[in-house]
Amino acid sequence: MRRIHVAYSVFILFTLVVGGASLCAGSEQERLIERGGKKMTCWVRFIDTMSGDCGTDSYDAVFTARVLAVRQSTGRRAANALGATPGKDLRLTVEPEEVFKGHPSRKVAIFAEQGECIGEVQVGDEWLFFTRRSPEKGALEISYCSSNPSGPVEQKREYVERLRRLARGDGLSFIAGEVDFPFNDFSRLNHRLLITSKDNKQSYSVATDAQGRFEIGPVAAGVYRIDTNTDSQFRDVWNSSEESATTQANGCSLVRIELEVNSEISGRVILPEGYEYEKSEIGNFFPLFAVEVDTPDGKQVRGTTIGEPLRFAVRGLAPGNYIVQLVNYQGEAWLKMSVFAPGVTDKAAALRIELSWAEHRTGLEIRVPLEALKRAH
Repeated sequence: MRRIHVAYSVFILFTLVVGGASLCAGSEQERLIERGGKKMTCWVRFIDTMSGDCGTDSYDAVFTARVLAVRQSTGRRAANALGATPGKDLRLTVEPEEVFKGHPSRKVAIFAEQGECIGEVQVGDEWLFFTRRSPEKGALEISYCSSNPSGPVEQKREYVERLRRLARGDGLSFIAGEVDFPFNDFSRLNHRLLITSKDNKQSYSVATDAQGRFEIGPVAAGVYRIDTNTDSQFRDVWNSSEESATTQANGCSLVRIELEVNSEISGRVILPEGYEYEKSEIGNFFPLFAVEVDTPDGKQVRGTTIGEPLRFAVRGLAPGNYIVQLVNYQGEAWLKMSVFAPGVTDKAAALRIELSWAEHRTGLEIRVPLEALKRAH
Protein backbone atom coordinates (compact mmCIF):
# COMPACT_ATOMS: atom_id res chain seq x y z
CA MET A 1 0.00 0.00 0.00
CA ARG A 2 1.14 3.49 -0.74
CA ARG A 3 1.89 6.01 1.96
CA ILE A 4 3.75 8.86 0.32
CA HIS A 5 2.09 12.09 1.32
CA VAL A 6 2.51 14.58 -1.52
CA ALA A 7 2.26 18.24 -0.58
CA TYR A 8 0.84 19.34 -3.92
CA SER A 9 0.82 17.80 -7.37
CA VAL A 10 1.62 21.28 -8.65
CA PHE A 11 4.93 21.19 -6.73
CA ILE A 12 5.90 18.03 -8.58
CA LEU A 13 4.99 19.62 -11.91
CA PHE A 14 7.15 22.63 -11.09
CA THR A 15 10.18 20.51 -10.23
CA LEU A 16 9.76 18.47 -13.41
CA VAL A 17 9.52 21.52 -15.65
CA VAL A 18 12.03 23.93 -14.17
CA GLY A 19 14.03 21.71 -11.82
CA GLY A 20 14.33 21.78 -8.05
CA ALA A 21 14.78 19.71 -4.93
CA SER A 22 13.68 16.10 -5.12
CA LEU A 23 12.57 15.91 -1.49
CA CYS A 24 8.80 16.24 -1.22
CA ALA A 25 7.87 19.04 1.19
CA GLY A 26 5.02 16.99 2.55
CA SER A 27 6.99 13.87 3.44
CA GLU A 28 6.73 14.76 7.12
CA GLN A 29 3.92 16.31 9.09
CA GLU A 30 3.76 17.99 12.48
CA ARG A 31 1.52 16.90 15.32
CA LEU A 32 0.65 18.93 18.37
CA ILE A 33 0.78 16.80 21.55
CA GLU A 34 0.02 17.90 25.10
CA ARG A 35 1.33 15.92 28.08
CA GLY A 36 1.32 17.10 31.66
CA GLY A 37 0.36 20.63 30.64
CA LYS A 38 3.25 20.84 28.18
CA LYS A 39 2.55 21.36 24.48
CA MET A 40 5.03 19.70 22.15
CA THR A 41 5.55 19.73 18.41
CA CYS A 42 6.21 16.22 17.13
CA TRP A 43 6.93 14.95 13.61
CA VAL A 44 5.67 11.81 11.93
CA ARG A 45 7.17 10.61 8.66
CA PHE A 46 4.92 9.36 5.89
CA ILE A 47 6.83 6.34 4.66
CA ASP A 48 6.49 4.89 1.17
CA THR A 49 4.24 2.05 2.20
CA MET A 50 1.02 1.75 4.14
CA SER A 51 1.82 -1.81 5.19
CA GLY A 52 3.98 -2.64 8.15
CA ASP A 53 4.56 -5.12 10.92
CA CYS A 54 2.81 -5.05 14.29
CA GLY A 55 4.48 -8.28 15.36
CA THR A 56 8.26 -8.73 15.54
CA ASP A 57 9.41 -9.30 11.93
CA SER A 58 10.38 -5.67 11.25
CA TYR A 59 12.37 -5.24 14.48
CA ASP A 60 15.74 -6.45 15.73
CA ALA A 61 14.67 -6.79 19.37
CA VAL A 62 11.26 -6.69 21.06
CA PHE A 63 11.01 -6.95 24.83
CA THR A 64 9.56 -5.51 28.00
CA ALA A 65 12.06 -3.77 30.29
CA ARG A 66 12.44 -1.77 33.48
CA VAL A 67 13.77 1.76 32.92
CA LEU A 68 16.99 2.34 34.90
CA ALA A 69 18.01 5.79 33.65
CA VAL A 70 16.63 8.60 31.45
CA ARG A 71 18.76 11.33 29.90
CA GLN A 72 17.79 14.04 27.44
CA SER A 73 19.95 14.58 24.39
CA THR A 74 20.06 17.45 21.92
CA GLY A 75 17.11 17.18 19.55
CA ARG A 76 17.63 17.57 15.83
CA ARG A 77 14.43 19.57 15.40
CA ALA A 78 14.52 23.32 15.80
CA ALA A 79 11.31 24.31 13.99
CA ASN A 80 8.33 25.45 16.02
CA ALA A 81 5.57 25.88 13.45
CA LEU A 82 2.71 24.98 15.82
CA GLY A 83 3.81 27.29 18.60
CA ALA A 84 4.98 24.53 20.92
CA THR A 85 8.26 23.12 22.21
CA PRO A 86 9.79 20.45 19.94
CA GLY A 87 9.84 17.00 21.58
CA LYS A 88 13.31 16.13 22.87
CA ASP A 89 15.38 13.08 22.01
CA LEU A 90 16.07 10.73 24.92
CA ARG A 91 18.72 8.17 25.87
CA LEU A 92 17.43 5.33 28.01
CA THR A 93 19.16 2.61 29.99
CA VAL A 94 16.85 -0.36 30.56
CA GLU A 95 16.87 -3.86 32.06
CA PRO A 96 15.03 -6.39 29.81
CA GLU A 97 12.40 -8.67 31.34
CA GLU A 98 10.15 -10.60 28.92
CA VAL A 99 11.88 -11.03 25.55
CA PHE A 100 9.86 -11.69 22.38
CA LYS A 101 12.69 -11.31 19.87
CA GLY A 102 16.44 -10.77 19.97
CA HIS A 103 19.04 -11.35 22.65
CA PRO A 104 19.37 -8.11 24.63
CA SER A 105 22.01 -7.92 27.34
CA ARG A 106 21.21 -7.42 31.03
CA LYS A 107 21.49 -3.67 30.57
CA VAL A 108 20.56 -2.06 27.24
CA ALA A 109 21.08 1.50 25.99
CA ILE A 110 18.28 2.76 23.73
CA PHE A 111 18.27 6.00 21.76
CA ALA A 112 14.75 7.49 21.41
CA GLU A 113 14.27 10.06 18.66
CA GLN A 114 11.53 12.47 19.83
CA GLY A 115 11.25 10.23 22.87
CA GLU A 116 9.11 12.77 24.74
CA CYS A 117 6.47 12.41 22.01
CA ILE A 118 6.20 8.64 22.44
CA GLY A 119 5.21 8.99 26.09
CA GLU A 120 6.38 10.20 29.47
CA VAL A 121 9.12 7.90 30.75
CA GLN A 122 10.58 7.85 34.26
CA VAL A 123 13.06 5.70 36.15
CA GLY A 124 11.31 2.57 37.41
CA ASP A 125 8.70 2.48 34.63
CA GLU A 126 8.08 -0.78 32.79
CA TRP A 127 7.99 -0.35 29.02
CA LEU A 128 7.44 -2.47 25.92
CA PHE A 129 10.14 -1.70 23.35
CA PHE A 130 10.07 -2.34 19.59
CA THR A 131 13.69 -1.58 18.64
CA ARG A 132 15.81 -1.50 15.52
CA ARG A 133 19.58 -1.39 15.39
CA SER A 134 20.82 1.92 14.02
CA PRO A 135 23.48 1.42 11.30
CA GLU A 136 24.99 4.81 12.24
CA LYS A 137 25.06 4.42 16.01
CA GLY A 138 25.28 0.63 16.19
CA ALA A 139 22.81 0.77 19.09
CA LEU A 140 19.13 -0.05 19.46
CA GLU A 141 16.75 2.82 18.82
CA ILE A 142 13.08 3.77 18.68
CA SER A 143 11.62 6.76 16.84
CA TYR A 144 8.31 8.56 17.09
CA CYS A 145 8.93 9.84 13.58
CA SER A 146 8.41 6.33 12.18
CA SER A 147 5.31 5.67 14.33
CA ASN A 148 7.09 3.28 16.68
CA PRO A 149 4.58 1.42 18.93
CA SER A 150 6.81 1.37 22.03
CA GLY A 151 5.26 2.59 25.28
CA PRO A 152 4.42 1.89 28.92
CA VAL A 153 3.36 -1.72 29.49
CA GLU A 154 0.22 -0.60 31.32
CA GLN A 155 -0.86 1.17 28.11
CA LYS A 156 0.31 -1.64 25.83
CA ARG A 157 -1.37 -4.64 27.43
CA GLU A 158 -3.07 -5.60 24.16
CA TYR A 159 0.33 -5.48 22.39
CA VAL A 160 1.90 -7.75 25.01
CA GLU A 161 -0.96 -10.24 24.81
CA ARG A 162 -0.75 -10.21 21.02
CA LEU A 163 3.01 -10.92 21.13
CA ARG A 164 2.47 -13.77 23.58
CA ARG A 165 -0.21 -15.20 21.29
CA LEU A 166 2.04 -14.95 18.24
CA ALA A 167 4.84 -16.68 20.15
CA ARG A 168 2.62 -19.76 20.63
CA GLY A 169 2.95 -20.57 16.93
CA ASP A 170 -0.68 -21.61 16.36
CA GLY A 171 -0.65 -20.43 12.72
CA LEU A 172 -3.10 -17.57 13.24
CA SER A 173 -2.45 -13.87 12.67
CA PHE A 174 -3.67 -10.34 13.42
CA ILE A 175 -4.50 -7.19 11.45
CA ALA A 176 -3.96 -3.89 13.25
CA GLY A 177 -3.94 -0.34 11.97
CA GLU A 178 -3.89 3.39 12.47
CA VAL A 179 -6.23 5.88 10.81
CA ASP A 180 -5.04 9.49 10.41
CA PHE A 181 -7.68 12.19 10.10
CA PRO A 182 -7.13 15.66 8.58
CA PHE A 183 -6.43 19.07 10.09
CA ASN A 184 -4.17 17.87 12.88
CA ASP A 185 -6.99 15.74 14.29
CA PHE A 186 -5.11 12.46 13.97
CA SER A 187 -7.54 10.29 15.87
CA ARG A 188 -11.27 9.89 15.94
CA LEU A 189 -13.35 7.52 17.99
CA ASN A 190 -15.55 4.90 16.29
CA HIS A 191 -14.62 5.35 12.63
CA ARG A 192 -15.83 2.07 11.12
CA LEU A 193 -13.78 -0.15 8.79
CA LEU A 194 -14.99 -3.20 6.89
CA ILE A 195 -12.45 -6.02 6.54
CA THR A 196 -13.13 -8.97 4.24
CA SER A 197 -10.98 -11.93 3.23
CA LYS A 198 -10.10 -12.19 -0.44
CA ASP A 199 -12.26 -15.30 -0.81
CA ASN A 200 -15.19 -13.46 0.90
CA LYS A 201 -15.50 -16.24 3.48
CA GLN A 202 -14.54 -14.02 6.43
CA SER A 203 -15.95 -10.57 7.12
CA TYR A 204 -15.34 -8.21 10.03
CA SER A 205 -16.45 -4.76 11.14
CA VAL A 206 -14.12 -2.86 13.46
CA ALA A 207 -14.07 0.68 14.88
CA THR A 208 -11.15 2.92 15.76
CA ASP A 209 -10.39 3.80 19.36
CA ALA A 210 -9.63 7.26 20.76
CA GLN A 211 -6.13 7.12 19.21
CA GLY A 212 -7.44 6.17 15.78
CA ARG A 213 -6.26 2.55 16.11
CA PHE A 214 -8.05 -0.72 15.33
CA GLU A 215 -7.32 -4.44 15.49
CA ILE A 216 -8.92 -7.75 14.55
CA GLY A 217 -7.65 -11.20 15.39
CA PRO A 218 -6.69 -13.85 15.70
CA VAL A 219 -7.69 -14.55 12.09
CA ALA A 220 -6.55 -17.05 9.49
CA ALA A 221 -3.49 -16.01 7.48
CA GLY A 222 -4.26 -14.61 4.05
CA VAL A 223 -5.16 -11.49 2.05
CA TYR A 224 -7.82 -9.13 3.39
CA ARG A 225 -9.56 -6.16 1.76
CA ILE A 226 -9.99 -3.10 3.96
CA ASP A 227 -12.75 -0.60 3.13
CA THR A 228 -12.17 2.71 4.94
CA ASN A 229 -14.67 4.90 3.09
CA THR A 230 -17.58 4.19 5.43
CA ASP A 231 -18.27 7.82 6.39
CA SER A 232 -19.41 10.18 3.62
CA GLN A 233 -17.56 13.07 5.27
CA PHE A 234 -14.14 11.45 4.69
CA ARG A 235 -12.32 9.60 1.92
CA ASP A 236 -9.06 7.73 1.52
CA VAL A 237 -6.33 10.13 0.40
CA TRP A 238 -5.39 7.84 -2.47
CA ASN A 239 -8.96 7.69 -3.77
CA SER A 240 -9.23 3.98 -3.18
CA SER A 241 -12.23 2.63 -1.33
CA GLU A 242 -10.43 -0.63 -0.63
CA GLU A 243 -6.88 -1.25 0.58
CA SER A 244 -5.45 -4.68 1.31
CA ALA A 245 -3.38 -6.41 3.94
CA THR A 246 -1.52 -9.72 3.69
CA THR A 247 -1.03 -11.61 6.93
CA GLN A 248 1.38 -14.47 7.48
CA ALA A 249 0.93 -17.34 9.92
CA ASN A 250 2.07 -16.26 13.40
CA GLY A 251 2.42 -12.71 12.09
CA CYS A 252 0.73 -9.34 12.36
CA SER A 253 0.06 -6.90 9.53
CA LEU A 254 0.02 -3.19 10.39
CA VAL A 255 -1.99 -0.89 8.10
CA ARG A 256 -1.67 2.89 8.15
CA ILE A 257 -4.51 4.77 6.47
CA GLU A 258 -4.76 8.49 5.80
CA LEU A 259 -8.18 10.10 5.34
CA GLU A 260 -9.09 13.55 4.09
CA VAL A 261 -12.28 15.57 3.99
CA ASN A 262 -14.51 14.33 1.18
CA SER A 263 -14.55 17.72 -0.55
CA GLU A 264 -13.71 18.70 -4.09
CA ILE A 265 -13.28 21.62 -6.47
CA SER A 266 -13.13 20.33 -10.02
CA GLY A 267 -13.80 21.23 -13.63
CA ARG A 268 -12.19 21.51 -17.02
CA VAL A 269 -9.85 23.74 -18.98
CA ILE A 270 -11.05 25.25 -22.27
CA LEU A 271 -8.49 26.06 -24.95
CA PRO A 272 -8.85 28.93 -27.43
CA GLU A 273 -10.45 28.04 -30.74
CA GLY A 274 -8.03 26.32 -33.07
CA TYR A 275 -5.77 24.89 -30.37
CA GLU A 276 -5.61 21.19 -29.59
CA TYR A 277 -4.52 19.40 -26.44
CA GLU A 278 -0.95 18.08 -26.46
CA LYS A 279 0.13 16.12 -23.43
CA SER A 280 3.55 16.55 -21.88
CA GLU A 281 6.46 14.38 -22.95
CA ILE A 282 7.14 13.55 -19.29
CA GLY A 283 3.63 12.76 -18.12
CA ASN A 284 -0.02 12.64 -18.99
CA PHE A 285 -0.80 16.24 -18.15
CA PHE A 286 -1.22 19.62 -19.84
CA PRO A 287 2.36 20.97 -20.01
CA LEU A 288 3.44 24.14 -18.20
CA PHE A 289 0.00 24.85 -16.72
CA ALA A 290 -1.55 23.88 -13.42
CA VAL A 291 -4.55 24.78 -11.31
CA GLU A 292 -3.90 26.46 -7.97
CA VAL A 293 -6.32 26.87 -5.05
CA ASP A 294 -5.50 29.82 -2.80
CA THR A 295 -7.05 31.52 0.20
CA PRO A 296 -8.26 35.11 -0.38
CA ASP A 297 -5.07 36.44 1.22
CA GLY A 298 -2.98 34.69 -1.44
CA LYS A 299 -1.76 31.65 0.52
CA GLN A 300 -1.63 28.53 -1.62
CA VAL A 301 -3.64 25.65 -0.17
CA ARG A 302 -3.57 22.99 -2.86
CA GLY A 303 -2.61 22.60 -6.48
CA THR A 304 -2.92 20.02 -9.21
CA THR A 305 -1.76 19.24 -12.70
CA ILE A 306 -4.26 19.28 -15.57
CA GLY A 307 -4.76 15.84 -17.02
CA GLU A 308 -6.31 14.46 -20.16
CA PRO A 309 -8.91 15.42 -21.32
CA LEU A 310 -8.10 18.82 -19.77
CA ARG A 311 -9.77 17.98 -16.46
CA PHE A 312 -8.65 18.96 -12.97
CA ALA A 313 -9.75 18.14 -9.43
CA VAL A 314 -8.48 19.41 -6.07
CA ARG A 315 -9.72 17.38 -3.10
CA GLY A 316 -9.49 17.29 0.68
CA LEU A 317 -10.17 20.99 1.27
CA ALA A 318 -11.31 22.38 4.60
CA PRO A 319 -14.45 24.54 4.70
CA GLY A 320 -13.72 28.13 3.73
CA ASN A 321 -13.34 30.66 0.94
CA TYR A 322 -11.00 29.95 -1.95
CA ILE A 323 -9.72 31.48 -5.15
CA VAL A 324 -9.10 29.02 -7.98
CA GLN A 325 -6.77 30.09 -10.77
CA LEU A 326 -4.82 28.86 -13.74
CA VAL A 327 -1.05 29.12 -13.27
CA ASN A 328 1.39 29.32 -16.16
CA TYR A 329 4.88 28.17 -15.14
CA GLN A 330 6.58 29.57 -18.24
CA GLY A 331 9.04 32.33 -17.41
CA GLU A 332 9.78 34.13 -14.19
CA ALA A 333 6.41 35.90 -13.97
CA TRP A 334 3.58 33.40 -13.54
CA LEU A 335 0.34 34.28 -15.29
CA LYS A 336 -2.67 33.66 -13.06
CA MET A 337 -6.15 33.73 -14.59
CA SER A 338 -9.34 33.82 -12.55
CA VAL A 339 -11.87 31.01 -12.68
CA PHE A 340 -15.45 31.77 -13.64
CA ALA A 341 -18.04 29.27 -12.53
CA PRO A 342 -20.74 28.43 -15.10
CA GLY A 343 -23.50 31.03 -15.00
CA VAL A 344 -21.49 33.55 -12.95
CA THR A 345 -21.13 36.96 -14.56
CA ASP A 346 -19.87 38.96 -11.57
CA LYS A 347 -16.07 38.71 -11.51
CA ALA A 348 -15.86 39.42 -7.76
CA ALA A 349 -18.31 36.61 -7.00
CA ALA A 350 -16.52 34.16 -9.28
CA LEU A 351 -13.14 34.73 -7.66
CA ARG A 352 -14.35 33.60 -4.26
CA ILE A 353 -15.63 30.03 -3.93
CA GLU A 354 -17.22 29.30 -0.57
CA LEU A 355 -16.85 25.62 0.27
CA SER A 356 -18.88 23.94 2.98
CA TRP A 357 -17.85 20.83 4.92
CA ALA A 358 -17.42 17.82 2.60
CA GLU A 359 -18.92 19.77 -0.32
CA HIS A 360 -18.29 19.05 -4.00
CA ARG A 361 -18.08 22.08 -6.32
CA THR A 362 -17.83 20.63 -9.80
CA GLY A 363 -18.25 21.95 -13.32
CA LEU A 364 -15.88 24.91 -13.01
CA GLU A 365 -14.40 26.18 -16.27
CA ILE A 366 -11.01 27.77 -16.84
CA ARG A 367 -10.46 29.41 -20.20
CA VAL A 368 -6.82 29.46 -21.19
CA PRO A 369 -6.02 32.93 -22.61
CA LEU A 370 -4.38 33.05 -26.00
CA GLU A 371 -1.46 35.13 -24.68
CA ALA A 372 -0.69 32.42 -22.10
CA LEU A 373 -0.35 29.77 -24.80
CA LYS A 374 1.89 32.03 -26.85
CA ARG A 375 4.17 32.55 -23.85
CA ALA A 376 4.22 28.80 -23.16
CA HIS A 377 5.47 28.07 -26.65
